[in-house]
Amino acid sequence: MVMTGVNGTARRVQTEAVRREQILTATQHLIAEQGYERTTTAQIARRAGISEGTIYNYFSSKGAIVKALAEQAQRMTMERAFSRTVPGLQGAALIRVMLEGAFEAAHEHEDLMRVFALNVDFHDPAQPGVICTSAEADAEAIAGLDGFLRGQQETGLIPRSVDIPVMTRLIFGTVNQAMEDCIVGGHVEHERTYIDLMVRMFSRALYIE
Repeated sequence: MVMTGVNGTARRVQTEAVRREQILTATQHLIAEQGYERTTTAQIARRAGISEGTIYNYFSSKGAIVKALAEQAQRMTMERAFSRTVPGLQGAALIRVMLEGAFEAAHEHEDLMRVFALNVDFHDPAQPGVICTSAEADAEAIAGLDGFLRGQQETGLIPRSVDIPVMTRLIFGTVNQAMEDCIVGGHVEHERTYIDLMVRMFSRALYIE
């Protein structure tokens, strides 16, 4: 009986995870096809193969779904960047492969980047008067980058004189602005220039006293 209960709980959790992913995927595809404003929860439900009411078991509003997508995209971008790190890779070479990985992942979520760049208001009924943003995802990404840089500093690769919190925010903000210009602004031809300049700027600020 105990095992049956445990298995039942595991199946329910798995089903909920699959359903949530179906909703996220359907929303992302619809936004890519027709934009945020024209996408409705009814359309999302049809695309996901569920009832519209089921959506609200997982998300409070369309804005909450897009917010979750933005957070997911932010995490994937950071994970892609960190996945490019390999033992022995340091300085400018390390920064370059991380930036290339981040841009690669960002291109895969360019429709979501456009939505947020347009300053669309994602009102969440559960939080009256509050506009949903990707602040939580930004905070998670900043914390991850901060931890990575501190690790480099602890091993002596980054001088102790470097202010890690300041550098973390400078890097995060600069990279985000470059991505927005290249991907949202449509200036993809500037991407290589941005990466080259950021490699030089960040490597000099981090690794040279």
